[in-house]
Amino acid sequence: MYIGLVTTMTEHYTDKGHLLIRNSDIKDGYFEFGENPIYLDEEFSEQNKSRMHQLGDVITVHTGDIGTSAVIGENEVNSIGFATIVTRPNQEILDSNYFATYLNTDTHKQWAISMATGDGRSNYNLKDYTKLVVPIPEIEEQKKIATCIVNLNSLITLHQRKSSWLAYGSHFRLGTA
Repeated sequence: MYIGLVTTMTEHYTDKGHLLIRNSDIKDGYFEFGENPIYLDEEFSEQNKSRMHQLGDVITVHTGDIGTSAVIGENEVNSIGFATIVTRPNQEILDSNYFATYLNTDTHKQWAISMATGDGRSNYNLKDYTKLVVPIPEIEEQKKIATCIVNLNSLITLHQRKSSWLAYGSHFRLGTA
C-alpha cells in the first residue's frame, strides 16, 4: 500500500505518455477520464516508475469522495496516481475486484468518513486505511461475489443510460428545426 505521487506535476503534462489518475477520475468500480485525459512525459514517468500501477492494483480516493475505488485494468497499466491510495493485493488471498467491491460499499465508505481528517475536503489517511478490516471468504467465493456485483452494476448503468435517453427523447421532437 502506498500513496500516489504528491508533488507538482503540471510541467510534466503532455498529450501522450503515462496516464495520470487523479481522485476525480475514480468512480465506483471504474475510471472516467473525460475527453482529455492527462498524461505524464516519459522522463518524469521513468523517474517515478516505482509508483506505476500494475494490473490488478486497487486505486482508492484519498481526497474527495473518499473510499471510492476501482481496479487497474489493461488500459491503465503503467499509469501513475496523484494523491491516491494504491493497494496491490496478494491475488492468492484477496481478489482485486472483490476488494474494490467491498471498498465501494456504504459500510466501508461510512467507516472511511468517520476516520477522515480535513476541514474543507475529507482526507482518507493511509495510516487509517491500514486499520481497515475486510471480510475475506475463500478466493473462489470472492471471485463469484465480485463477478455478480460487477454484472449487476453494468446492468444498472445500462438501464440508467436508457432512462436518460428516454427522458431526453421525450423532450425532443424529430423533424423540427
